[in-house]
Parts: sequence; C-alpha cells; structure tokens
Amino acid sequence: MKKRGLVRLLLSVSLFAPLVLGRVVQADEASQANVESKEILQTEAIAKPSEPVSSVQQPAVLEVESKESSATERPEKQEEESVTAEKSVVDSEKSASSLESPPLALAQDASLVPSAVPATAKGQDLSAYTGSLSNLALADKELTLQEAVDELLKWAAVNESQLGTSAQDRVNLAKSMGMIDKEADLTASVQGSNLQTMYAVAKRLHDAYRAEKKAPLFLNGRAQPIFPYSSGAKEDKDYSYEKSDIVRFPVYVETDHDTDGDGKRDLVKAIVQLPKAVAQGDFKASTILEARPYVAGTLDENYVTLESLNLPTNGSYDMKSLHNKPAKRQPVSSMSSIDAAKKAKASDWYYYSPYEGIYDYENLNWYDYFLVRGYAFVSSAGLGTKGSEGFNTTGSDLEVEAFKNIVEWINGKRTAYTDRTSNIEIKADWANGKVGMTGLSWAGTTTFGVATTGVEGLRTIVPAAGIASWYDYFNSQGTAYSNPPYSDLSWLSLYVSTRMLDQDDWASIWNKYADYINQLNKDQKAHGRNYSQVWRERDYTLNSGKIKTSALLVHGLNDDNVKTKQFELMYDVLKKAGQNVKLYLHQGDHVHPAAISRGYGIKANNQDFYDLLNTWFSHYLYDVKNDVSKLPAVLAQNNYDPNKWTSYDNWKSTNRLILTAKSKRLEETISSDYAAAGIDTSKRDETVSQGSSKANMTFMTEVKEDTTIKGHIPVHFKAALAKGSGRNLQVNALLVDVSDQEFDVVGNGAASDDSKAGDFWMGSTLNNLDVKNFATTKTKYKVIAKGWLNLANPESGYIPSSSEKSIKPKVGQFHDYTMYLQPNLYTVKKGHKLALVFNTYDPSDLTIKRQYAVTFKTDSISALVPTVEASRSQKADYVASAFDTEYANLPEILGKKLVAPEIREVPEYIFDRQEPQQEAPSVDSRVGRKEDEKGVTDHVQQLGSQKAVLQLQQLASQPEASQVEQVAVQQAPASLPKTGSHSEKGMFYLGLVLLVSTFSMSGLAKKYSHR
Repeated sequence: MKKRGLVRLLLSVSLFAPLVLGRVVQADEASQANVESKEILQTEAIAKPSEPVSSVQQPAVLEVESKESSATERPEKQEEESVTAEKSVVDSEKSASSLESPPLALAQDASLVPSAVPATAKGQDLSAYTGSLSNLALADKELTLQEAVDELLKWAAVNESQLGTSAQDRVNLAKSMGMIDKEADLTASVQGSNLQTMYAVAKRLHDAYRAEKKAPLFLNGRAQPIFPYSSGAKEDKDYSYEKSDIVRFPVYVETDHDTDGDGKRDLVKAIVQLPKAVAQGDFKASTILEARPYVAGTLDENYVTLESLNLPTNGSYDMKSLHNKPAKRQPVSSMSSIDAAKKAKASDWYYYSPYEGIYDYENLNWYDYFLVRGYAFVSSAGLGTKGSEGFNTTGSDLEVEAFKNIVEWINGKRTAYTDRTSNIEIKADWANGKVGMTGLSWAGTTTFGVATTGVEGLRTIVPAAGIASWYDYFNSQGTAYSNPPYSDLSWLSLYVSTRMLDQDDWASIWNKYADYINQLNKDQKAHGRNYSQVWRERDYTLNSGKIKTSALLVHGLNDDNVKTKQFELMYDVLKKAGQNVKLYLHQGDHVHPAAISRGYGIKANNQDFYDLLNTWFSHYLYDVKNDVSKLPAVLAQNNYDPNKWTSYDNWKSTNRLILTAKSKRLEETISSDYAAAGIDTSKRDETVSQGSSKANMTFMTEVKEDTTIKGHIPVHFKAALAKGSGRNLQVNALLVDVSDQEFDVVGNGAASDDSKAGDFWMGSTLNNLDVKNFATTKTKYKVIAKGWLNLANPESGYIPSSSEKSIKPKVGQFHDYTMYLQPNLYTVKKGHKLALVFNTYDPSDLTIKRQYAVTFKTDSISALVPTVEASRSQKADYVASAFDTEYANLPEILGKKLVAPEIREVPEYIFDRQEPQQEAPSVDSRVGRKEDEKGVTDHVQQLGSQKAVLQLQQLASQPEASQVEQVAVQQAPASLPKTGSHSEKGMFYLGLVLLVSTFSMSGLAKKYSHR
C-alpha cells in the first residue's frame, strides 16, 4: 500500500513539475527584463564592501564584481541570439547624481578616507579622499557634480593637459569611465555615498597615470584615453623619437609573389604607430590595421589612362606570371622596434603629394583616438604604391594576400624588413597578435577581402562602405554604371600607382606595368560587361567557408559610389559563415561616421561612432567583457528624421508588398532618346517620377499605411528590343517616394551645415570634432532604390556570378527578366505614393549615344518589395503622359487578357530566415492573414511568376513570418528577447510527454498491485 502511494505521488509531481518550472523560468526572465537599463553599451557593476560599514566606521575597501562577467562568458553564438541594452554604472532611474559603485576593485588609502559617509558631500569631504583641493573655496561648500568631477580628475592627472582643454572634456572623460551618468545633471549636489564611488573610479585613473609600466585602462567596458599624444605631421628636422609620445616607423613586409617581374618577392610598405609605452615594452598592444591604397598618394583622376600618361597602349602580359614565387629573402641581421623608431624619418610617412595638393600618408591622424587609448595602428597602401613594390591589381586576390601578409607579420608568422635593400629583419615585438581591420571604401573592401582568407590573428572587422564583389562595383546584371575609363578596373590601378612619384623606381617598372594594364583591359573587355575570371578573382563572396571573424558593417544608405548591395552581400556571406555580424546604417553618402578629414562625426542615440567602435575593439581585441556583441542586428538612421535611430532584430524581411502593374495597354514602348521626350537628363528622376513619357513608363500606387522597406527589391517583367542593336542595352528601374505636398527627407546624404562644435570627444590632448547630422530637404519626390540590367542578360540574377552569360537581343523577341533594385531601409509615409518607373539607360553616370527602344508586356510587371509590415498586394496604375490623349479613352482590360505568357523561373535571391522572429503572431492575426495570402497568391498566379508564388507559399507555411517585425522603440536600445515564452512552451510539451507516461505507469502500477 505504501509503495503504491509513493508511486502515485511521484507520478503527480512529475505531471505538475514542468508547469511549475515553466512559471518559475518565466518569472525569472521577467525579473531579468525589469532590471535592464535604457542605455546602450554601458557596463553594470555591483560593489560589495568587504565588511559592513557603520556610521562610525571608515568606508570599507570595495571589491567589485561585474554582472556582465557571467553573462559574457557564454558562447558568442548564444550572445548574438539576443539583442540587449546594457546597464550603465549609473542607474538611469535614479537622480543624475545618484551613482552606484565603481566597475573595478580598488585599494583605498585609509588615511585619506573620512570617518563617516556624509549625506551631502562638501569639498572637505572630498579632500579627505584626495588630500587636498585645487579650489580651496570649495572646502565648506556642498559640491555639485561638475565640481566633484573637476576636483577628482585634476587630482588623478599628472598634468591637467591629459584631461583635455575644457570642463566639458573632463565631463566627457567622467562619462566615458562610468563615473557619472550620460544624462547627469551637473548642477545637482553630490551625495556622500556617491562621492565614494566617484573617488574609486578616479583612483583607477590616478594609478594608471602613475604606473611604472603603463597599460591600457579599461573602465565601463571601453579603453580610456590615458596615453599622451604627439603628431607625426612634421618635417624631418622637427621629428625625433625622444620628443615623441607616439612613435612611428616604416616596415617592409615580404609577400609570397613577384607581381612586377623583377625576380624578387614584392615588399609592401607599412607605417607603424605606437604609444611610446608599447615600444618600450610596457605591454603588448592590439592592432588596428587599415589597408588603403589611397593613403600613399594618388594621381590626378582626370588622367588615368595609358594615353594620358604617355604609356604604350599595345602591350601584353602573362597574367600567370603575377603568381610567381621566387625564393624568400634571407635576413642578414635584425633590429628592434625601438631602434627602428629612433632611426625613422618623418618623410617616411609625411610628404607632399603633387597631384592631390596635400601631405600623405592621408590617414596619418585618423586613428589618433585609438592610439591614446593603448591601441597600435598600422597603415599600408599595398602593392604598386609609393615605397612598396609590385603592381596594384585593383582588388585581385594578389592585393588581398599582400594585406593578409601584414596581419601575418603582426602575429609573428611572416618576415618584414627595415627597408627594401638591407635585409635587416624587424619583428612586431610590440604586438599581442590580435588584429582588427577597418576603413572606408577601398579600405573597407580590403578589410572584408582579408577576412575571407581566414588569416590567423584577425579577430574582427569593421568595413565601412566596402566592396564585396568588384563586378557589382562596376556593373549591374550585365551593364556598366559608367563609361570608360571609369568602368575599367585599370583606372583605379593607375590612380594609385604612385611608384610613379619616385622617378628611379618608376624607371625600373613602367614598361612592364604598361603591358600589365594593357592585358588587364583586354581581359576585361573580352567578356563585355559579363562576369568572368577577371571578376571571379575579385569576388570575395565566394570564400565564406574561411571566414572566422566577427563584423560590424557600416554603410551609408545614400551611397551612390559603393552601392548598398555591397553591405548586403557581406552580411549574407558572414551569416553563412556563422559569424556575429551587425549592421550600422546611416543616412550619409560615401562617408565614414567619424569623418576625421572633414572635421565631424555623427552620433546614434547620443553615442558617437568612435565610442561605439572603442567598445567593439575593446571586446574583440582586448577581451574586455562588455555587451557589445549584443548590439541589435541592425541599427538604422531614419530617413525622415536623422535624429531617430531604430533597432531591428534581423536584416532579412520575409514580408512583401507585392506591386503588380495595371495598364489599359498590354504593351508599352520606351525610347533612349530623352531629348525627343522633352526630358532634361539632369532632372530625369524628378520628371519620370511624375508620369510616363516616350522615354519612360511610370506606375503608381497609394501608400495606405506607413511602410518601412527593408532589403532589396526584385522586379519581374517581360521585355523585348523594339529598335536598335548592340550589346549594352540598359534598362533602368526606380522605386520612388512621391507626394503631392512637400515633405522633409534626407537628401543626397550630405552633412548639414548645422553642427555642435567640439561635441565629438576625442580624449587626451586631441582636438575634438564637431557633431553633425545629415541634411534633410523639402521635396515632392525621393528615389528609394534603383536597378540596372542589360537586355542581353536575361539569365542574370542577384548573385554576381549569375551574369556570366549573355545573348544578342533581337527586335521583337521577348525574354523574362528579374531586375534587383538596390537594398534600402526606408519608411514611406501614409498618404504618399510609390512610383515604379522604367527607363532605358541611366544618364547620371552613363551615356549611350546609339538610340534604342524597349517594349514591355505591362501585365508581366511585378515588384516584390520587402517590408517590416505584414505582406499585402496592391495594384500600381499606369500614369499616362499629358500628351497621351488616347489613353484615357481606352477600355479597361479584364479577364484572361490580364494573363501573361508563362514566365520561366529566374534565379532569385533566397531570403533565408537565419534569425527567427522573436514572437509568434496571435491566433487572431494568423486567421486574418489567410484571406490576404489567398488573394495575393491568386493574383501572382495570374501573372505566372513562379518564383513569387513559391515565396508566397513559403510565407503561408510560416504564418508568423508575415507579421509585422519586432522593431525596437525608436531612439532607445533594444531589450533582451522574451525567451520565457519559449521555455514555457518547452515545459508544456515536456508536461504532455510526462502526462502520457503517467497514465502508462499508472496502468503498470495497477497491474503489479494486483499480484
């Protein structure tokens, strides 16, 4: 009897335990959510006194445990599943002057500690910690937060110049260290307990300044600016190692190949910059590397052809010989970094560039922010540039490998020399081997390219406006963006071939280099604008299997130079490689968020970009435990209000606004003769967005709710050449935001004239930058996205290699096409209209003098616009020209006439749902979706678009994917996902299993109880 009772009790417990556990997990996670703060990238710490503190006891020594330490020890993969906002040292719910304890353990001098903690701190209370006051008038005065900051930091510094030049600089330092809250009221009184905490932070700074062996100081999850600075922008006579706080010297890294055919492996020059403490061996530094071919100088971009440089135009070159590997050099002796720095001349990195009218290295001072925080900085222009050997090969595998070799030298796996001739070896004896690469444009390109090699030691990358596929930089789906020479790879190689500036050096290679350029032009033109081996050697998307670095991808959403498809290609490759990747998307053009050369930077949610980058590099290069890896997957600046930034939990959008064209004519023909259509090409986009003409075809639909577009836009259509001939028959499409009334929107991505002077804090003795935002303009239209393809490339899809094959279009012969408009993240307001516009060539950068015309099947046209909001379908009506008087009187086309011939499947980009939605939709919303899905599917089936149908079927099989995406509150960091619901579900299913088991076991118990 007792045994049977025990069995029943256990069965009952097993049944209810999962439900109880589920509620416990949910409650625990809800509790965790309640303590999450509202500030991104601030570190939380809990101070624990080693013994109780009474009113008569001295304050105890603080032992500090960081809450984040336990969280960040989880695997990175788990970290990236959630988006979190870290809590700052200061609780934002408290008053501005109410501070928690410091982020690190501190040893306090008991003789300087007051016998009791006062309620409100006075100057004399502070002097009990510091021993004295710089301002004696504060002794009997209640301290404000500003006064306490000033006194503590002046006490901590060896020299006040270390703190900057203004009280605001000291406040910024205090905020960076977590001494005060970012939104602190500087006029508020300081509580005694908070003064203790502030002193603890200042003591860390005090000790760091005075350490016998210097080391980076990490407080609040980021490196602090404790190292002195000296400029390298000097003439030889004014520069010396002894007078420099930042030491500089060149090295020459040996590569594997001999691209210039001189029988020796090419050497690439790199400039090393270090805090003197690093050179002296106080600590091993992590390295930021920028691989930027422009930095050593450039030529005049108006003279970048063989003809303009008086070089022969009829040569040829054995391209296989570029990969020749002669024997390695043999070092005859070695030199330390200190000795190299002592013999260095400023002219190694600071010289006048006659074609640019500036001094190079161009980026000499771009990373000073990081030098004063204890990072090393290495810069190289690479092959074929002034001081280096070899040929510049415009993004080829050889260029990437040469930059990879510099990473290998930094981590001790490759040889470098002090110059190009003496064979004196120099090691990176100052480096800890951890490297992060970053840079804008070509430097962003090389950053991503090197990451795809899988080189050891490269821990993270931050490419800004970089290229993932050189084919897509110069071309789109079989057509070029511009005319020669700017559509040729060779012009960029010539532009940076500054070996030309050294006459003796140039004399040794000019003839072979001219042959190489001739051969490169021939190889590129042999395939027209099609993808070929030339482009395959410059396609970094093919090497995802080797990538093992995290990435923060930065891009301007108004960048017409390096187009936005490039960051999406990078994102996809990094995701495929399983890496932690984040997107930082601003509204600028081809610009860096910290535009040092332009004197300004931008802020997102009141955080400047370099502060974000500092936390990123502190984590990945110095292993600082902060929550930067939990940044939202996407942080994007708003197109209407650049002061707003919105977080998204993923980049991919599974929802679609499906636009289908509606016209009273089954065919429309447009011509490349813009002049005959009365269109001024300088104002083409504005003109064509209003209505159709002989040169364009415009369809328009009303926007019935605020709609956020997120991703690239496939546009399907059936077309034929109507007149003309040739192999470059470009079709250009636009998606345009149109309104009858003027509206404010970010224009072309240029910075506003308004600025906050000196608000972008740099630290140490560096000059601050201004803070600017991107200018908005009043307009009635804004181009959201553009796409381009060649009628000769009907098989071209999204991926670069899909543009390998082309045909010779014949008049009247229709083909099916899918054009991919560039990705964007753009919100269209309710009441506006979306215009889908088709043109021939895009005159903004390209001219096609030979006239041609294209005919479209209007009932074949559809666009799949990725949206944050739930999927829906809308008609886009043809907008006839005012001169098209017959259109209004035409009857509507109904019934079967709307059905186009069946379209064969075109290779389509696959929208993998690699990051699940955080919450499933409600039952009601799922029910409501069924009718919408049916209507949309029926309509697309009428169009015969098999791919669109397939995508909608996938949506129908994943109803939660069609709901509005989970978007964080604007201008606030995203919070951790609500994982409690998933745990509860798991416990629920476990309960069901145990329930079944219970009945089974109950039957067995009954059976055995009757024995």
